[in-house]
Amino acid sequence: MEHREYFNKLADKWDEICFHDPAKLKAIVKMAGISEGQKVLDVGTGTGVMLPFIHELVGEKGEIAAIDIAEKMLEVAKQKYHFDNIRFILGDIATTLLPENYYDLIMCYSVFPHFKDKPGIVALMARLLKPKGRLVIAHSQSREAINSLHAKLDVVREDQLPEAATIEEYMKQAQLVPVLTEDNHEMFVVIGQKE
Repeated sequence: MEHREYFNKLADKWDEICFHDPAKLKAIVKMAGISEGQKVLDVGTGTGVMLPFIHELVGEKGEIAAIDIAEKMLEVAKQKYHFDNIRFILGDIATTLLPENYYDLIMCYSVFPHFKDKPGIVALMARLLKPKGRLVIAHSQSREAINSLHAKLDVVREDQLPEAATIEEYMKQAQLVPVLTEDNHEMFVVIGQKE
């Protein structure tokens, strides 16, 4: 089974089986430094877990593009959120044509372990950011919790979250300056800013 099929199969019950602590999600968007009117790309949006928190900060003048490979996940997100300034995109970030030097912020919440070519994806996302734009790689659980959970599941067994220092290195290679890292038993956040 491929990732798309796996996530499509779980889409309808995803919000029941995966708990995302709203207080932690608020903390992550605050760390990200999202502000009113910004253009944000939410990569691997899934059922749209991060969308209300991003929307609250960008406001009506902002712009959100929410991309995911699983059409059933996007259907759930669309049913939940009807903000006028969200555009849902069915596709893979690795192959979907998106505007370069365009986004103020790219949010990778709870998705980074699933990318095969992690340094390549970081480099690609860096190209989509405006100068001073930020890439946020975040989880509302610890790295250990994410990796041990994935290790027990067939399809995503190999999908491991690298150490924060490794992700910072990917960012540096992509001309992003690591500006904030939070790696503890509560959450995992690495933020890089385009030079």
